[in-house]
Amino acid sequence: ADLVFDVAVLEGSLTGATGPAAVFIDIIGRPITPLSFAGVARRTAYRAAWYRGAAATAAVAAPPYYGPYSEPCGYAPYPPCR
Repeated sequence: ADLVFDVAVLEGSLTGATGPAAVFIDIIGRPITPLSFAGVARRTAYRAAWYRGAAATAAVAAPPYYGPYSEPCGYAPYPPCR
């Protein structure tokens, strides 16, 4: 029994084609499949954006590590400290 496939030619034509042919079933572009590259890339981009937003929020909400900048004083050439 021979396998028969319906094909849609995207570019060119199959006129005069003879011999064996390779069949490619492309699952890479289908994000429905759990481990497809498109699905993994979409989840990675989503999570990266989420973590980036969470880190930015935490950075804004956190108190500064150092105190406010104070002018140098008490030694030359600076004035005495108050």
